[in-house]
Amino acid sequence: MNIFTKITFIFLSLFVAFVATPVFAAGISFDAQSHEFAQEEEFLMNVFLNTEGESINAAEGRVVFPADLLEAREIRDGNSTINFWVEKPRILEQGVIVFSGITPGGFSGKKELLFSIVFRAKKDGNGTIQGDAIRVLRNDGEGTEVYTQTSLFPFLISLESKLPAPEVEKVTDNEPPEDFKPIVTNELSYFDGKYALIFATQDKISGIDRYEVREGQWSRFSVAESPYLLKQQSLERKIFVKAIDKAGNERVAVLDARNIAPWYQQYAILSILLMMIVVLFLLKILWPRFIQ
Repeated sequence: MNIFTKITFIFLSLFVAFVATPVFAAGISFDAQSHEFAQEEEFLMNVFLNTEGESINAAEGRVVFPADLLEAREIRDGNSTINFWVEKPRILEQGVIVFSGITPGGFSGKKELLFSIVFRAKKDGNGTIQGDAIRVLRNDGEGTEVYTQTSLFPFLISLESKLPAPEVEKVTDNEPPEDFKPIVTNELSYFDGKYALIFATQDKISGIDRYEVREGQWSRFSVAESPYLLKQQSLERKIFVKAIDKAGNERVAVLDARNIAPWYQQYAILSILLMMIVVLFLLKILWPRFIQ
C-alpha cells in the first residue's frame, strides 16, 4: 500500500471524527469491528438509526459503497427494528443497497438496528460507506419528514499482514416465523377494488425470505408478494399463506372460505373425483387384458 493511500485514509478518519455537525432530528450511522481489513476478509457492517428522541415509523434510502473495493455478499434483517418491509434491503447492484420499511406505532432510540451487511474486501485501497437519499418519517399521523444526517464510514483495505480477523458469525435459526393472520380486502386502492390478500410477518433471527400462497385445498403454492390479487374472486376456497425464513423454517396461516360453495356444487366435485377413482381402478384391472 502506498503512502498516499495511507494518508488519505487517515485524513478521512479525522474528518469524520472531528467535523462539526449541525443539530438534526435523526441520523444514519455504520458500525463494524474495525476500519481496516485485509484482502478477501469478510466483515459485518451494521446500519443504525438514531432517532434523537423522535418517534419514527418509516425509513427508506440507499447504502452506497465503492464496488471496486467491496462486494456485498449477504444482507441480514432478522433483528431489525423495522417490522414490515415495503422493499426489503437488497443489493440493487454492486455498490448500491436499497431499503424501505415501516414500524406501525413507531420506535425511538439512539442505536436502532435497521439491517446488517456482510462485505468482502476485494483489493488494496481506501474508501467510504455512506447513506444516500435517506428519508425518515415521524410517527405523527401525517408522515412528516424529519431532517436526517448520515455518517461516513471510512475504511482501508491493506495487503500488509495483520492478525487474523474473527470470522463473520453464521446465523443459526431453528424457529419458524412469527404467527400472523392474512386479511382479504377489496379496497379501491388495491387492484381496482378486486379482492386482494394482505399479509406480513417477522422473523427476528434470520429474517423472512419469501411468501407463498395457495388458493384451495388441492392447488399448489406459488411465490407471492403482498398485496396479492386473488385468482378465485368468489372467495369459496380456503386460502393458505406460507412464510419462509432464510433458514428454511416455515409458518402457514390459513383463512377459511368466506363464501361456502352450495352443497350441490360440493357434492358434484366429490362425485367427479369418485368417478375418476373408479375409472382408474377399472383401467388398472382391465388394461392387462387389452394388451394380451
